[in-house]
Amino acid sequence: MSLKSLLKTTLKIDKTNKVVEIDKDKIRENIESYQDIIAYWRKYPDKFIDYLCSMNPDNTFHFYYFQRIYLRIVMRYKTVYAVFSRGFSKSFLAVLSLMIKAVLYPRAKLATVADGR
Repeated sequence: MSLKSLLKTTLKIDKTNKVVEIDKDKIRENIESYQDIIAYWRKYPDKFIDYLCSMNPDNTFHFYYFQRIYLRIVMRYKTVYAVFSRGFSKSFLAVLSLMIKAVLYPRAKLATVADGR
């Protein structure tokens, strides 16, 4: 079941097509489907960003192949050590991976450190 169809079944929409509220009972009925989607996004965080970007019709953001690989590695392993050259988007990917972890792992304690001069 796709996320789009799940959201349609769990939202109460009024006559003007505005979301009124989320039906908690319908969420409980479909909780396994939500868990499957979140588990998939935890393994493939680049697909999560692709999904979020697809919600904006004017989106022009796309990952390079090596950025996808890096995000997947960072999300799958507890400790990662990587050395890359200038222009690899290291800072962007580090912050993005923390933001993804914050969304997909509720109540996670996350931190980042850097050398200061």
